[in-house]
Formats: sequence, structure tokens, C-alpha cells
Amino acid sequence: MNELIFLKRPGTDVGEQREYRATFEVEPFDLHGRHHEVTDAEAEVTVTRLSDGVHLDLEVRATVRTTCDRTLQPVELPMRFGDSEFVSRPNDEELAVQDWMLDVPGYARRALPTEIPMQVFAPGTEPVRPAGEEEEVDPRWSGLRGLFGPER
Repeated sequence: MNELIFLKRPGTDVGEQREYRATFEVEPFDLHGRHHEVTDAEAEVTVTRLSDGVHLDLEVRATVRTTCDRTLQPVELPMRFGDSEFVSRPNDEELAVQDWMLDVPGYARRALPTEIPMQVFAPGTEPVRPAGEEEEVDPRWSGLRGLFGPER
């Protein structure tokens, strides 16, 4: 599918909804001292025509390949992010809308850096606490211990 989605089609009635799916590519980038490659990127877009503009529901799924901060081994991070926004103007830089055209890869390029954690650990390399070690609770908070049900 084309990576640009026209949001405001002539002749569309108020309340009319259109759904799109797009697969696309995002260029590799460097962030937090690591190289990131994006694969299997796809988006689901729902556009609802309103009297003053359009309502845009956008969900992006992708896999980001990077390295573990602890072992430097390759790690794949499944990512899922999106927006639900009212668009009333033909241009919206934050959503990568230009002349009522949604640039799906452009949106992903802008949003991905905020979705990737600063520290990435491969499965099994996260910090491990000894079995008997419990988190100490400040005695001033002890009255709240049973607030959400029985203690765990």
C-alpha cells in the first residue's frame, strides 16, 4: 500500500469512517548510544470524517533490533504505539500530516525515539534479587499496607 494516506477525501459524509493498513520501512537510526534497525513495520489507520476536520486513530507495530546494554548481544523489541487525535488543519507536524496527507513512515520516525527504553536488556540478563530479600517499607506508610486487599 502507498505510505501516504489522504485524510480528507472529497464527497465524504460527516461520520463516514475509512480504515487503512500500511506496511512500510523506517531507516535505521542511532539513539542512547546504540544502533537501531526497524523491521516488520505496519500501521492500522482509521479516519473518521467530522464537520470541522477528521478524527485519526493510528496504531503502529514494529520490531526494533538493537543490542543489550549488559551483554551487547542482539535484542529484538516488539513495539506498539499510536495516537488518537482530532486533525482540524491541513498540516500537523507532530502527526506528520501535510496537505491532509498522513505520512505513515514519517510519523513512525518521529514517534519511535520516544518509545524505545533508555536501557535495553536481553531476556535473562535483568538484575536479579536474592530470593529472601524483601523491599523495606518506610514505617510511616505501614498504615496503607492493606489498602488494596490482602498483603502479598
